[in-house]
Amino acid sequence: MSINENIKKKFVRLSKGQRKVAQFVMSNPTVVIANGAAEVGRQANVSESTVIRFCYAMDMSGYVELQEEIRSYLNSQDEEVPLKPTFTTSKQRTSSFGKVMQRDMQNIQDTIHLINDNMLRKSAKWMHEADTIYILGARQATSFANWLSYTLKTLRTNVKQLRTDSEDLVQQINSMGERTTLIVFSCDKHTNDVKAIVEIAKMKKVKIIAITGSALSPIRDYASAVFALGMKNQSSLDVVPVLFSFMHALIEEMISQDKERYNQYQQSYEQVESNLLFLDIAREKQVF
Repeated sequence: MSINENIKKKFVRLSKGQRKVAQFVMSNPTVVIANGAAEVGRQANVSESTVIRFCYAMDMSGYVELQEEIRSYLNSQDEEVPLKPTFTTSKQRTSSFGKVMQRDMQNIQDTIHLINDNMLRKSAKWMHEADTIYILGARQATSFANWLSYTLKTLRTNVKQLRTDSEDLVQQINSMGERTTLIVFSCDKHTNDVKAIVEIAKMKKVKIIAITGSALSPIRDYASAVFALGMKNQSSLDVVPVLFSFMHALIEEMISQDKERYNQYQQSYEQVESNLLFLDIAREKQVF
């Protein structure tokens, strides 16, 4: 039974306030996914506790389960819509790689409406205003952290990647503060080390941006902003292009805060990198 069917079935048993929540949920599912219970209560003109009681009335454990149910419902609805490729060349209609790329585009499009625009802009602002940006990703998420760390280093100073096996880890954590932004990738069950780092960062009032594979990820309890990019029935390979597209969007939003400054820094970085490459080649050829 879908979330909408469940609401309709139990609607007559709901209180007046809970009915307002029910109507809001069915009319604004993406708003529920992207916001907390307090914000949904504000927009539905009821209290946060009424939103929580509505979840209990729906036989759910709480608000997070409601969000997950809505995500699953929207994803199942999307699966029923036939894929409409942007390009319709004969090569794409017949090639296997074309179908894969079309599926990637569809997955990205399906994720767009699940992202809270205001939260993304706020996260980009935190990145822009931060004295230092730390990036953390363990196990399979390490490659994402590597890419984001390198890309941000071409745009600004004080970008550091946290590694749980680094000798400098304790020193890096101690240097965090209110003007620090920590970006955490939690695409699988995060390790105890990651959990401990995030807990300490929260106590130090760090702005924590969590990029997860599920809205139910425990890391959401410590994050200032959560972006759940995992979709129903998606493999880890399906999530990769979605994740990189999201990171690109987040970086572009950060750049929009001061385009001239970031462009100047990037040009300077590329020039220095080019000069260093020339020196390496020259040394190999024993020019000096």
